[in-house]
Amino acid sequence: MRIGRLALVLGAAVALVGCGSDGGSAGSGGSAGTGGSAGNGGNGGGGGIAAPSFQELYDQGLTKYVGMFEPQSSTGAEQEGEITTHQFAVPDDLTAAPRGPLCLRGTEYTVDTREGASDELVIFLQGGGACWEDFCSAFEETNFLADNGGILDPDLEGNPVADWDVVYLPYCDGALFAGDVDRVLPNSFGEGESMGYQRGLQNISGALDIALAEFPNPSRILLTGVSGGAFGTLNALPLVRYYYPETEILVFNDSGVGVAKEGNPDFINETLLADWNADSLVPASCPECTSNGHATRLIEWQLTADDNFTMSALSFSADAVISVTFLMINPATFTQSLLAETGRTTMTFEDRYKRFIPVGPAHTTLLRATSGEPGGGIQIGSLETAIGDVTVLDWFTAMIDGTEDWDDLLGEGLE
Repeated sequence: MRIGRLALVLGAAVALVGCGSDGGSAGSGGSAGTGGSAGNGGNGGGGGIAAPSFQELYDQGLTKYVGMFEPQSSTGAEQEGEITTHQFAVPDDLTAAPRGPLCLRGTEYTVDTREGASDELVIFLQGGGACWEDFCSAFEETNFLADNGGILDPDLEGNPVADWDVVYLPYCDGALFAGDVDRVLPNSFGEGESMGYQRGLQNISGALDIALAEFPNPSRILLTGVSGGAFGTLNALPLVRYYYPETEILVFNDSGVGVAKEGNPDFINETLLADWNADSLVPASCPECTSNGHATRLIEWQLTADDNFTMSALSFSADAVISVTFLMINPATFTQSLLAETGRTTMTFEDRYKRFIPVGPAHTTLLRATSGEPGGGIQIGSLETAIGDVTVLDWFTAMIDGTEDWDDLLGEGLE
């Protein structure tokens, strides 16, 4: 990685978001002076530059790993369209400070980039399970951009982001890209337990350092992910905004829309955030962000704080992976919460937050082009999944193109 270039552009970004930071926090519903967000160019604080939308989170420590970790090596990409793999070194002493990027069991973390023909950027967060104190089912090692299809396939017919630049973040910390703790955890695929390195915050910070160095001036950003990576977009959005203070962001959340356990806030606040040492991800000024047991009101806080992003929320109505495997609740209960929580958000932000909720228990769509591909024992959707005559690919394209076909869609019987 061109670390000198990283230092230059990161320094400029930090200087930009620092301007006007003596104004109101994001939790107050906007920046100082006019209520403008960091991305919309509104006046706030000083010098005509908007105060950072998410300054409260930055003050809580969300940005503490920005600029700290340099990849040991970067390989590949002799020409446009080829993939570069950036590898972070595994230290001899895994406990030594600073505690850098790692996968769950102490193996290396990598980030892939691909330069396209456009000046627009996809930041993709892969999925793969989750781990907490008494449960673990998650990917434990890194994986690679080349292993994926769907919207990450530049040769896919009709793919509206085919020629966009790509930063691909593997998911291997078991903490939804949020963790910042080393502790003993149950093993994912067997009995017993072993040391776990839940360093999602380090991983995503190192990845965004690379993104800024390689693609410092995108005209638009698509922040997207599936499953655990979709949940990770909720954590990633304020960080992406830190690195790219004025860039329009499109968020496409595929099967991680923030629904959890109704009436049980301890699951999010204690089992997940506190035990992952991830309290910085929720603003202290917003206890209601998780007080009903879901993270959906955190999304509403984000939409209020920063009006230069829009969000697509895709979830199957009775997603069995989320409801049964991870939340361990009845799918009907999940459906009820899903419709109520996302319905409230789209009513409040009808032009900026829209849903695509097909009927059924399947899980994720963006990485599979067709419905005929095997799902490995789990029912998986695809870009062909449809509500009426509108497919996921149609709806995704409408969001990217900004057409009226990007509409709030619910499967038959869910209205």
